Amino acid sequence: MRTRRHTSSPFGFLQEPHWRRALRDFGLVLATFVVGYAASAWWLTPGSVLAADPTVPRVLELPEDEARAQLTELGFRVRFGSERTHPSVPRGSVVWQDPPPDMVLPPHTVVQLVVSGGPAPARIPDVIGLALPYAEKVLDAAGVRIGRVDTVSGEPEGGVVLATRPPTGSGRPRGSAVDLVVSGGAGDSR
Repeated sequence: MRTRRHTSSPFGFLQEPHWRRALRDFGLVLATFVVGYAASAWWLTPGSVLAADPTVPRVLELPEDEARAQLTELGFRVRFGSERTHPSVPRGSVVWQDPPPDMVLPPHTVVQLVVSGGPAPARIPDVIGLALPYAEKVLDAAGVRIGRVDTVSGEPEGGVVLATRPPTGSGRPRGSAVDLVVSGGAGDSR
């Protein structure tokens, strides 16, 4: 004789209508979320989906010609702005770009570049009336060095700076020489 055993299924609760409706509604909500997420990801980030547009390269600190060549090779148009002084980037190299690197943009987009004019010129400080050793320290701190030192007689106190060439306040490239006229004291002329 055969006997049939009736065991309850672990999913027996799904036989009830309200559980089936709840499972169906959950499935619809989940499907709507997945479709909405995929559509918004495609809409908001088309650059990663449509890889036909080029990415703006990093051209900072490259020479002007090399930066222009890289950008035009990718199909961008290049526009140069005014020069800006920069303490560490050499003259003629790119110090600023807009749009920034790694942006995905359509071809023929204008990329604006600003080129370095080199470091700012050093201003000649006022050292007139200072003793030569102090004047040397002040000039060194300003980024210039002492060039030729001419001494003139007629002043009672020797070793005092009487004039600078170029004059005080003028700009010079950093590291350039400044000539000094120094008092040699009474009766001394060289």
